[in-house]
Amino acid sequence: MLRAYFDDSGSHRDSDVVLWSGLFGNQYQWEHFEKLWAAKLQNPSPGKVPLKRFHMANCQAADGEFLGWSRTATDFLIHELGDIILRCGLHSDGAAISRKDWDDLVTGNLRTALGDAEGYSLRMAFVRALKWARMKGGESKIAFIFDRRKEREGEGKRIFELFEHYARIESSGVTPVSVAFSDSYNVLPLQGADMLAWEQYRYATEHLRSDGKAKYASRKELQRLSRGAGLRSG
Repeated sequence: MLRAYFDDSGSHRDSDVVLWSGLFGNQYQWEHFEKLWAAKLQNPSPGKVPLKRFHMANCQAADGEFLGWSRTATDFLIHELGDIILRCGLHSDGAAISRKDWDDLVTGNLRTALGDAEGYSLRMAFVRALKWARMKGGESKIAFIFDRRKEREGEGKRIFELFEHYARIESSGVTPVSVAFSDSYNVLPLQGADMLAWEQYRYATEHLRSDGKAKYASRKELQRLSRGAGLRSG
């Protein structure tokens, strides 16, 4: 069984970019990931107490559980967690969409068919995970787990049902078997997806605001993960 975990970023209405980003792997990769990630939460950085959850925004801002942490301590933890993703051989993909461009270009009947920018990114989450599964997964079934967003759960379930129906008709390829919406306190892989979504969102925002001049290398951790984790973002 393959599993794909997704988190969103930029979902607040005044954001320039919105995306759903995912981490993909098989059950053995995820078992290894959860063991390593849980151990790191217990010993996150020298001299720091165990964490209940890793959350990238809080870590970067040094608030919440990270209140009082130095930049050295937060950077150390982020690097260590990135190493876990690389060691487990996970794959990542995300679809970042400019809200303004989407709203300007996708109107009328096309808007009715495609929905808003976040809804389209949500659909692309399914598309890209299934494409990866067909090309590299080596398994015939895949489960989808999304970070809980109540306002998107109904839409996510409808999208899953469409892909599930299509897989039954096609009678070949990869079969979607389940979709779930959970929270990252209880599901550790969602914390990994959160880290990638945060990095991809920051790069996409920089890229958009600079008219395409922002360099991928400006986000060092994202560049490191993209080399090792097969990360794609579009």
